Amino acid sequence: MTKISIIGAGPAGNYLAYLLAKKGLDVNVFEEHKTVGLPVQCTGITTSYLGQLIELKKDFVINKVNKARIFAPDSNFIDVKLDDNIILDRARFDQYLMEKAENAGAKFFLSHRFLCYKNNIIKIQNIKANMIKDIKTDYLVGADGPLSDVAKSAGLKCKKDFLIGIQARVRLNNQSIVEFYPFIKEYAWVVPESKDIVRIGLATRKNPKKELDKFLIKRLKKYDIIDMQAGLIPMYNPKIKTQKDNVCLVGDAAAMVKATTGGGIIQGMIAARALADSIINKKKYHKEWKKAVGKDLLIHLKMREIMGKFSTQDWNYLIKLFNKENTKKILKSYDRDFPSRFLVKLALTEPRLLYFLKYIF
Repeated sequence: MTKISIIGAGPAGNYLAYLLAKKGLDVNVFEEHKTVGLPVQCTGITTSYLGQLIELKKDFVINKVNKARIFAPDSNFIDVKLDDNIILDRARFDQYLMEKAENAGAKFFLSHRFLCYKNNIIKIQNIKANMIKDIKTDYLVGADGPLSDVAKSAGLKCKKDFLIGIQARVRLNNQSIVEFYPFIKEYAWVVPESKDIVRIGLATRKNPKKELDKFLIKRLKKYDIIDMQAGLIPMYNPKIKTQKDNVCLVGDAAAMVKATTGGGIIQGMIAARALADSIINKKKYHKEWKKAVGKDLLIHLKMREIMGKFSTQDWNYLIKLFNKENTKKILKSYDRDFPSRFLVKLALTEPRLLYFLKYIF
């Protein structure tokens, strides 16, 4: 029986374990933390497409939001209706995926740290017992985050660009509207966790705590912080190598993240589906995941590069152009995870958007 070792029990790793185990493969998942899903390093908002990948449960879907408010520097904004965006309890979501994988036959080893890999042998440290053991494996999968040790050990490490994401959970009565500020640092957000708690944060390249404090004061004036969370956000790299022989990378370990918003849960799970299919049916993983999400991740990256050159006036102009019923209708009708499906239509509907293409050159 083919044996697969997955390093990292996040959404991509757990979903892959579930897909492979239910096909009868021998799947072991190693996670260095003692509790799956902790510490939380994610805003935890996805589009409704998540429901096409996994059954949604009330124990981890803690809110649904159907409106986003996108701001310009001059305080003008557009309201865009959404197809029920999902707010997750990330720890419970990761644990739910683990339970599904376990029920399908996968085995999980918590407090187990990956050390290195060579000649189909992985070295794993049992942190609690302080013991190291060698494990033979047919496939090794790095689902171990932005600073993937699997990538380093297998020779898949490449140059990566990172943002620092930081957010606070704050007590605040709200109208259950997602707020997005694309001009504050790389981008900033306010996500309603419940009617009286929001997740407010931003992505930046330096001084994350200082920048978050400035944003909190600007947006809330007075606030009561419950707790704070932070983590690295890898920028997508179209040249990244995701496979070397029988070693593969998925999720944040492969920088499968939307450069415009930092979201990567759905992209990582779609890539995990492609990887499961590639292992089971002997396909080329790199081609399969690129076919599934590569084009859209590249578009997100190019959009981020263009927006990185915007002036304040450009942002004000962009929001003004979007504040038309015909453009808002398109934004409402299509999933932001897949911009390849609507960008051309958007440009044909509002040709003045082509003004921003000057930044490509």
